This record gives sequence, structure tokens and C-alpha cells, in this order.
Amino acid sequence: MKIDSPSSITPREASIRLEWISTRILPGVAVLLLSIPLCQWADSILPDDIVPVSVIYIMSVTVLWSAYMAMQYAFVGMSQTKIAKKKVSIGKTNTHAEEGQTPILLLEAKPFANEPEDIRPVDGVEAFTESITDAEVVDGIVEEVSVTDTKVIEEPNPDNEPSTVSSVPVSSTYQQGIDDFYQSQAEIQKRKLNTIQEYICYIMSPFIYEEDMDEFCTDLLRFAMDHSYRPEVEWKRYKTKLSSFDVRHLVWNIATRLGLGKGKIYSNDDCACYIERRFASLCKMTNGEPLSHNTLRNLSVTSNSDQIHCDYPGKEGLLFHIPSQLGCACSRGRN
Repeated sequence: MKIDSPSSITPREASIRLEWISTRILPGVAVLLLSIPLCQWADSILPDDIVPVSVIYIMSVTVLWSAYMAMQYAFVGMSQTKIAKKKVSIGKTNTHAEEGQTPILLLEAKPFANEPEDIRPVDGVEAFTESITDAEVVDGIVEEVSVTDTKVIEEPNPDNEPSTVSSVPVSSTYQQGIDDFYQSQAEIQKRKLNTIQEYICYIMSPFIYEEDMDEFCTDLLRFAMDHSYRPEVEWKRYKTKLSSFDVRHLVWNIATRLGLGKGKIYSNDDCACYIERRFASLCKMTNGEPLSHNTLRNLSVTSNSDQIHCDYPGKEGLLFHIPSQLGCACSRGRN
């Protein structure tokens, strides 16, 4: 094991070791010592042999050490907060002081180049000028640019027109990207719901009363926004009798445009659960027994008595085969 000699220890290492001794080792020894009388006191007030003395001692050490660490971090946090507030107030004061000063540009030294050659600088001034390094010049330019976000740079150009260099804050660009993204998503979602509502109103008009259409559409649109939505009330008011094939085709036509299938948002189980709750009275056999869940999962199955047929999506993907959208024959007449 290598032991550092006192002469090889740097001041930083010495301060770190001193801090470790004062904040960890000495408090740890004090906790171990204070735990002894605390353990004896706890053991005296507890019933005999209910808790071993060793467990009481370990608990005492844990409690005292936790209390010490909590107090230490609390004091450190308060001190850091005070230091941060002082730095902020000092920074504001310096900023106001700098705003009142007129910046001295390096270009102000330009006119000296046109003076007569027989004027020679003093030896001390010449030596001082030669000692200026490229890094110092760059630092001066950086300080001038930091005064404002937008600065006019004088460069030789044929039209003598100053060029403007503007810096856009990264935070504003980042937030603008987030706002544009969510706005675009909201517009897409709104367009989908409007298209679906228009289809429901058209295709269900022979079967649902006009005064009930808003309520009927609202429940289906809730399912269109959330695949896990399950209605609590069955729909029973119809103008004309429908079959389970019709409502299965209706739900399939909507879900397939929102993403239906393996690895997509909607599944056949989602659609079957919605159908057997919302249209329970339609999903029964001739003997009155309800159709099974597996039967309702078969959404695109057809029969000779279908009034609402499967409307397979076209190239547009979202639009339905109704006159106001694709301009062709409605899905009630398509097989």
C-alpha cells in the first residue's frame, strides 16, 4: 500500500481529506458513541428480550446518522441558495453597468494607418503592441458580440451596405417545433373524426332518427378516439331493424381506417367488445341466445340480408365510398 508523504500532498487533496474527516469520520465516531447511551435507554424502557440489544444499537446508529445527513444537506442547500441569489443580483448589477458604457470597437484604430510614416511609436508602446496575442484579439471580439444578439459588422463591400448577423435562441426554436408538431397532430385527428362523423350520418340515416343522430355519432367517435372505450348503455332506438352483420360492418369500416390488425391500434377484440355492449339486442341468435365473442370478432363476414356492407379503403386511406367523399356509390350497395 502506497502512503503519500506530507510533501507530495497538494493543497486541494489536503482540503478534500480535511473535509472528509470533518464531515464523515468525526460525525461517524460521534454517532457510534451517542448510540451506546441511546441503546441503553431504549433497552431499559422496552420489555425484556422483546428486541435484541444489537438490533436496538444498529437502529440507533441508523437513526442518528440519517438525522445528521438530513441536517447537513439542509444547511448545504440553504447556503447554496443564498450564494446563487447573490450571484444573480451581482450579475444584474454588472449588466446594468455594462449597458451604460459605450463599447470601444477595434476598428477605431483603423484611421492611424493613413498617418505619415515618419511618426514612430514610443519604444514602450511598440513593445506592448507586439505582446498582444491572437487569443486576446479573439476574446475582445467575443466580448463585443455578446453585447447584443444582433450586431452590424462593418466589412468592405461594393455597395457599402452593412450586413446583419442575427442569432436565434435555441429554446424558442425547440418550443416552436413542439408546438407545430402537436398542432399538426391535432389537425390530423380533427380531420379523421370529421370524416368518420360524416360517414356515420350518411350510412346510418335510414336506421337512426335524426334527433338521435348526434348522440349515436358521439358514442362511436369516442370509440374512434380510444380503442379501449367500452360503452355503458346499449342503443335500442332504431327506425329500421338491423342485424349483427350490419353493426359489425359499420364498426369494421371505421376501425380499419384507424388501424385494425396485428400490431396496430385496434384489434378484433376491441371491436367485438364495443359491439356486444352497444348493440347487445342485435347480437342474438334466433333462439334468443347471445352470439359468442369469437363470432363477433369476425367483423367482415357477410350474409344475404346485409344492409351495411364492408367499405374497403381506397388509395386515399381515410375516405369512405359515399358521394360527399369519394363521389362513388355508397357502401350500402357495395359487396
